Order: sequence, then C-alpha cells, then structure tokens
Amino acid sequence: MRLTKSERERRIFEALAPLTGWNVSPGSIVQPDPPDIICNVAGEGRLAIELVALDAPQTRSRLDNMITTDEAWDRAAATLSVENQERLRIEANDIFFSITFRNEAGLRDRTRALQAVQEFLLQHPGYVGVLAPKRIGLSRGVDTATVHRGHVTNGPKFSHFSAGTWLPPQASKLEGKLQPGRYRSEFPMELFAYAIHDEPDLAVGSLESLQDLIVKLLPASSFRRAHVFDLGFRRHLYAHPE
Repeated sequence: MRLTKSERERRIFEALAPLTGWNVSPGSIVQPDPPDIICNVAGEGRLAIELVALDAPQTRSRLDNMITTDEAWDRAAATLSVENQERLRIEANDIFFSITFRNEAGLRDRTRALQAVQEFLLQHPGYVGVLAPKRIGLSRGVDTATVHRGHVTNGPKFSHFSAGTWLPPQASKLEGKLQPGRYRSEFPMELFAYAIHDEPDLAVGSLESLQDLIVKLLPASSFRRAHVFDLGFRRHLYAHPE
C-alpha cells in the first residue's frame, strides 16, 4: 500500500532524527505542512523541520515504479472472483518471483503483467520455472520472470530489480529551500536534506558542492542549521553550523 505524503515524511524524519543524536518525543510530532515536522527534542525544545529530497527525478521514478510491484499484484488479484482469489492465495503462498520489469513500467503495466501471471498460475498449479513472456501473454515492460518455490511463506515474495546509474544530488532543490523568507515558524527551524538512492558523497565534489551552497545561503534563509544525510546507508554526512 502506498504511503501518503505525510506518512512518508514522518517515516523519513523518524529515520533521520536519531542520526543527529536528537531524542525526539514521539507523541510530540505534528505535521502542519509547512513546515513538514514540528516536534519536541530533548535539550532543544520545540523545533520545526523541513525535508528536501536530493535524489534525481529519474532515480525516484525508476525506484518508485520498482516498489509498486507488490501493489500491482494485489490490484491484479482484486480483479479475480472471490473463489479464484482464495485459490491464488494458496497457490502463491510459497512462491518467490525473480522478475525484471523495464524501469519505465509503471503501476498499470505491472498490474496487467501480473494479471497474466496469476491466470497462468491458476491454470498450472505447482508450476516452477521460467515464465516465457510470449507464452503467457505478458504485457510490455517485462523482460524476465521466473517462479521459485519453497523457502518463503505468506508469498508471493518478489526479487525487485532495477538498474540505473548514479546521478548527482539536486542542488537546485536545496537552493530553493534556502531562499530568504520562504518559510516562517514560531519555532527554530532546521533543514534536513537527504538522498535515499543517489548517495550525496559518491562522486568527488558532489557533497562539497552542497556544503558550499549551504554555507553561502543559510545565513539569509529561515533555517538556523542545515543537514545532509545519506538515508539509504543511514549516515549523517554534514551539518552547518556544527
């Protein structure tokens, strides 16, 4: 199931805050939007936090498509009769799929493809092996699909694969957040800039460019401090001022 914007932001904040050493009172978190988060921090009092994602749009689109595979399975199953849904649940309980979609295949394409997979499984109980796209009528966007059985319960489980190259962090997103007067709050504000997939410090100079931007723009912005995180590897890379 897809998270709402506020649910996603809360989960991201709850993952990032401990990396700074903050002790946040869970019951104190509110999300007025803007700012994204207001909360109580031990020793700091009430703080306002704005989040900004640094991953490139192409990366986010590619990986968002990848993680919709589970939702696509549920959507496809919902088109079956109640009887066939129960048959499918039993049939797929021990299935592990190795399935490769093309990066551009979105939720609709994945749902159509998995409808074909489900129909095939219902017609061939206990099947193990490669699902030839032409044989079962897989829709566009599927490159390979293989059914494995055993070693899992409460299936199906998917091996999500998505290939792509590293892209530099979006400095323009950070710059936009740091514009003078863009945000107002009665509480001290801090900016959390993070990347989930495109590591901000992977290439020489990529993190340094973000640091230079923060040092230049922070004094005139609404924020007292800015942070940079690699959320994928749970790392707090930088804070200014320390």
